[in-house]
Amino acid sequence: MKPAATTPAVLILMILSAVGPAWAQQPTIANGGFEEIGDDGVPLGWRNLGPATIEFAPEAARQGKVGLRLKAGDAQQWIRQQQPGCATRSYVVSGWFRAQEIQMGPDKAQHARLYVHVHYEGRPYSDTSQFYRDIPPGTYDWRRFSVRLAPRPQWPISELWITVTSQFKAGELHCDDVTIEPVTTAGGASVLDWEKGNTPTVITDMSLCRPGSALADRRVKNKWKVLEYEIGPYEGKLISAGFEAEAPPVVLPLNAEGWHAVYLGLMSGKVRARLSDDPAPVGRTKARGAVEEVFLKAADLTGQSLELSQQSKGVTGIECRVAYVKLVPLTEAESARVQADRADLSHRRLATTIDGFSYIFSKGPTTREELLEEIEEYRGSDFGTLYVQMTGAEMVNYASEYGHNLGQDKGELIPVFPRKGDRVYAEAVQEMARTGVNPTQVHIQGAKALGMTVFVCVRPAAWQYQPPMEDFFRSPFYDNNPRWRCVDRDGTPVARMSYAVPEVRAHILDILREAVELGADGACVLYNRGVPNVLWEEPFCRLFQEKYGEDAKAVPESDARITQLRVQIMTGFMQQIRDMLDAEQTRRGSEQRLKLAAMVLANEADNLKYGIDVRGWAEKGLIDEVAPYLGAGGGTAREYDLDFFAQTCGAKGVPWRPTIVAWQAPTLDEMMQMAIRFYEAGAGGITFWDGNSLTTRTDQWSVVSRLGHVEELPQVAQLGAPVTTTLRPYRLGDIVVGGRYSVNWGF
Repeated sequence: MKPAATTPAVLILMILSAVGPAWAQQPTIANGGFEEIGDDGVPLGWRNLGPATIEFAPEAARQGKVGLRLKAGDAQQWIRQQQPGCATRSYVVSGWFRAQEIQMGPDKAQHARLYVHVHYEGRPYSDTSQFYRDIPPGTYDWRRFSVRLAPRPQWPISELWITVTSQFKAGELHCDDVTIEPVTTAGGASVLDWEKGNTPTVITDMSLCRPGSALADRRVKNKWKVLEYEIGPYEGKLISAGFEAEAPPVVLPLNAEGWHAVYLGLMSGKVRARLSDDPAPVGRTKARGAVEEVFLKAADLTGQSLELSQQSKGVTGIECRVAYVKLVPLTEAESARVQADRADLSHRRLATTIDGFSYIFSKGPTTREELLEEIEEYRGSDFGTLYVQMTGAEMVNYASEYGHNLGQDKGELIPVFPRKGDRVYAEAVQEMARTGVNPTQVHIQGAKALGMTVFVCVRPAAWQYQPPMEDFFRSPFYDNNPRWRCVDRDGTPVARMSYAVPEVRAHILDILREAVELGADGACVLYNRGVPNVLWEEPFCRLFQEKYGEDAKAVPESDARITQLRVQIMTGFMQQIRDMLDAEQTRRGSEQRLKLAAMVLANEADNLKYGIDVRGWAEKGLIDEVAPYLGAGGGTAREYDLDFFAQTCGAKGVPWRPTIVAWQAPTLDEMMQMAIRFYEAGAGGITFWDGNSLTTRTDQWSVVSRLGHVEELPQVAQLGAPVTTTLRPYRLGDIVVGGRYSVNWGF
């Protein structure tokens, strides 16, 4: 049990004491190439721990005279180097491996692994941090495998054990050139990724936040509760706001100068945070651990303070507890690297969508500052393109001459909403219209201020939703023009408007034109939301009869002429948009061509089925960017046809970026491998659907925000998903939460 604190829980601006012994240096693997062999046949600096004999042979060498050869067998093979204590920071241990027909049996004990133990001064073995990388079976030439070490910052490192171990049923594994070096990735996942990460300034007394009137010693409305704590090596006071607190923003003086990396000791929920120079806050949430040190940003803190706020508007408030703020001073080299990296626009290969609905549904923003929070997340990142949606086909989120506001009927709210968030959305849009705030325009202006290219987007098939939301997601244009709706081959009505009808296309063009005039750099049609846009309705059948002299419903559905006419119709629609953009360029008196983009289905067959002729559009120079999307309604593809997009778009100089859906994104390791595959196929970047779903978690954003750094991606992927720094609390207020017996067991 932790002894009672003797230090009063007051402001602590401190340098973390767990820096290790005075002799601690950056570690270096001794004899990592196994070249110097001792009298016992084992390389100097290494120990053979297993019962099996380990061989060091010339044929196992990557370079030099010999390398480690591990053979199949029943006994486990171990070779280990024990390093003395070192400075506490993030490291990467790497080794080069070559496999020859390695097979693993069903026994879980079978493995090939690069394994590292981190031991701490005065701590038992049970507190050891263990990290490893499994070496895959099979046959391959020399490949580098790495394991990232994320030590616990509160204890000095006393020893490192670097181990190569294996036990497999068949084959042979070679290993050579084992190294250790500090992690230098710039994503900010851990404070220990920075050179001075273990000597930060830590503000543990959050009761210094101002105004003092926003703080209380109990839970009351419109205030933060102040609570004493013992968390890891820290004692102090945290601030806490429950989901109904509606606590106001508070400001914490930082009293710092120069460049620092800023981390928040977040205990639960979500915090909105910004420095005093930032135009808007950003949200940060916790991914793991009882208290996680979440990365805010690296910045020059001279003269700056920190504002913290709770998300209290929208569907519901979100509980928030902030225990401390950690400021890591950057070296001159680090600050120069950060600034140079932000100035290098060549990395800005990523694009993201924002749907014009979800963030209003969940948060209820009504001010420019609240809206800019959705854009501020991308500052300093690799995101260079923003696809702004207004909401649906004719559904827009601002006062419009042509569009419709969801949840409203002639400016009045509908009587009953299907969900609380739908009412939040409708009331927020109504309030912004009253005050003259246009959310789409704010996002265009905010993104362009960050140097992003902005497209306004339309969902061509978003006209109607099924019950119980049929009265909310409903289009007056759809209601008033049933004769222009799509109809399936057997006469089944389809809740779409047909783009075979000139009036339908003209209506969407009016909406797009109005949105482009808000200052966008171009327009985008989101064919992933969706298809079909032309079926067998009377206007299409009439065109087919005029063109081919036959009944479209009488010919086989697979008749190539059906596809050809759909292509003609949708290509004509895209040409109308192109003409509109050219006219808008002339109106602006600009030499900058406005761009036309399309988000399309994942292969050529799926696209052509619905008249989406990516190949033809690229050949005609009709489109400027393409974002393939896997998993759209109406698509059958199970994977991207990367070769098709490389040949049809890339070869014509049209950038293409495959899409990852952020809210169903794969693991970070899978995402990095996916990104490597996309770039190797010739993709110009990556598009994220609803990318702001990935911005709040430090582990995710530290990777995603830098996926445009193609040159560093293989190395980062080698390291694997980053690990953030976490601590466990011992005492909160007068309640011991870290003892042997949980306080929660009684409930």
